[in-house]
Amino acid sequence: MKTIIYEGKEVQAYDFLMKKENALDIVSGKKKVEIRSFSDYYHKILTDKEQDEKNHENIDEYIVPIRTDIEFIHFHNYNNSWFLNVKIDEIGLSMMDKEDIEMLEEDFNFHDFDNEWQQYSNLPDEEKPMFYWFSITEVIDHNL
Repeated sequence: MKTIIYEGKEVQAYDFLMKKENALDIVSGKKKVEIRSFSDYYHKILTDKEQDEKNHENIDEYIVPIRTDIEFIHFHNYNNSWFLNVKIDEIGLSMMDKEDIEMLEEDFNFHDFDNEWQQYSNLPDEEKPMFYWFSITEVIDHNL
């Protein structure tokens, strides 16, 4: 976690690496959603641990509980020569399938996976790649 300033107050923000190209697309308004893989690293950070333990009790209806208490992300490169602070209103978890990709296209004009999902279309759902997405509502600060 990282502390950033929003409206004169210190707030907690996720601290994630990002390609500068993606940061520039967000600042320009071209991109409104950012993607991260469904990996152990992101799962640990983005999952509501208390709710996750409760959900495991009823594994037949298990849904990954995403944290809702953090509304900000501090993106940067490896050597911290630039940064981008954003406000998010939603973190989602999607699957690499037609329905989820079309939802991202319709809701966020996101087209990075337009041609990706087809390579997984013949797999059962449990074998399709999953990914997190962040709906970005506001660029707070940057030094790009």
